[in-house]
Amino acid sequence: MEKISFAAKPARAPNKIKFYHLSCERGELPLAGETEAYFIPFRTATVFPFSFPFGRKVNLRSAITLTFRPILGEQESRLSLVPQVAEQRANLTRGAAWFVSREEISEYEERLGNKSIFLPAPAAFASEIDGDGVIVWREGDVSCAVWFKEYTPQLYRYASSGAEELAQWMRSYVSSTGGEIPAENVRIFCAEDVSREELRRAAAATFAAAPGLARLDLSNRGASMAEQYEAFLNTAFRAVKIASAVGLMFLILSLFILVQNKYMAESFAAAPSEVYRLTTGEVSRSPLADITKRLRLLTGGGVQLTLEGTLANFAAAWKTLPAGTDIKVDAIRYGRERTEIEGQASKTDHIQLLRDALAKNGFTVKLGDVQQIPGGGMRFTLNLAEGGR
Repeated sequence: MEKISFAAKPARAPNKIKFYHLSCERGELPLAGETEAYFIPFRTATVFPFSFPFGRKVNLRSAITLTFRPILGEQESRLSLVPQVAEQRANLTRGAAWFVSREEISEYEERLGNKSIFLPAPAAFASEIDGDGVIVWREGDVSCAVWFKEYTPQLYRYASSGAEELAQWMRSYVSSTGGEIPAENVRIFCAEDVSREELRRAAAATFAAAPGLARLDLSNRGASMAEQYEAFLNTAFRAVKIASAVGLMFLILSLFILVQNKYMAESFAAAPSEVYRLTTGEVSRSPLADITKRLRLLTGGGVQLTLEGTLANFAAAWKTLPAGTDIKVDAIRYGRERTEIEGQASKTDHIQLLRDALAKNGFTVKLGDVQQIPGGGMRFTLNLAEGGR
């Protein structure tokens, strides 16, 4: 299993990136326009694959945060989040979410510079297994491993045990999930045996095969840039929504006049329904009420109960909760007509704070069951439906 030979792949690394692992000699300082990329055996990293039924990255960070908050718990504020998008279509965004301790990243930035790119060490060698299998990286007395599926990380593990033991643990874990990894798809690489040229060649092949990995940067600077980029997209999308709403209003008015002229007085009673059908492609018994609702949603006056819209508006409400609000969300059960929030709170006042915040962010909120928890606190449910501000 311990095999260091590299597959012959005609890929080239970008000329302006210098690749290193921690045991490499750093060599010459980077020239102007050059970037240093370090493959690091992070001790605090973890990764979770995700798949969401929407195609825009606008609210991806909010969706990831809400999905994995019950797992991360109190550690969330101490971790840096960097999404790695593997595939994106009109109704699908698939990839993996990397979480790393901000403190550990800062330690490496003090040592290696705060303008360098940081990646998990096994990521460089994903091309050696064609993106499917386990890569184990051993450096000194520690090892780390990543299980890849179609170049998308499924699991990351750090261990102070030997590389062989870690490789066996990863295979056993995959087997426990119902999967299977052939022995030839488990590769172990030792830092002292991997030259800079071998690292460059392997990383270049991986980046060529997986653009999502090529864009990954776990440094604090990289995480900040990713967040700023997503915030820019979010702002741009809201502007487009408002512009779309204005355009829709003008379209409705134009069609209204057209239908009025076409049907004249004797059929004017049917005109609103005809306008709605021509505009939306749907039939409505209450066209005026339905089109008003659509306009209100487009201009931000309510929340669209898509999964994306629900998660985004819930995240916005959560951020407005006062400091010291003691609430834990245990589950979010999404439905197009209604979404149920289940959680725990120390006081009824804190439940009311969450209820008010959700109402201010476009939901109609109804309080469901509230049960006392033995030993203190209470369990509650909130039912969310479409509403206006």
